[in-house]
Amino acid sequence: MKSALDKVHVIITTGGVSMGELDLLKPTIERSLNGTIHFGRVAMKPGKPTTFATIPNGTNPKLIFALPGNPASALVTFHLFVLPSLRKASGMETPALPITRVTLAQDVNLDPRPEYHRVFISVTETGGLRAMSTGFQRSSRVGSLTGANGLLCLPSSKNLGRQSLAKGEMVDAMILGRLGGR
Repeated sequence: MKSALDKVHVIITTGGVSMGELDLLKPTIERSLNGTIHFGRVAMKPGKPTTFATIPNGTNPKLIFALPGNPASALVTFHLFVLPSLRKASGMETPALPITRVTLAQDVNLDPRPEYHRVFISVTETGGLRAMSTGFQRSSRVGSLTGANGLLCLPSSKNLGRQSLAKGEMVDAMILGRLGGR
């Protein structure tokens, strides 16, 4: 990491972030690189151990994004944290990916944490947007990434006061790629 910091402005890692003894990166960032951890845990699913840190470098600190090792967690946190940061640094006026309202194609269970659920978003015959889950959402499940072109932005069950959303309800979704046809 030290040699990489001599050559780059941003380091993105996957794996090595966790809680307690299994967290290898936070101590390395703080002790070996004299870095500042700005956050090392986020209240979301997937991606809870996501870490963001800066390393001193004059007036332009170097950035470190330490993403979880599970593939779905890494993909989600890349789109939520890393990509907007890189887009902003490149001068884009609107660095965040677009968010739009979609209709749920099936019932969706809610988690106590806000969740980003992988979906396939398609355009309906009436011009609306419909979101279909890509399947089992466990963060280590690579299959849930196949065909995903969006993320449902699901609220916490605690905040919403119920355990699920019903088919046909509207919810926000982040667009990751091209929308599908009817």
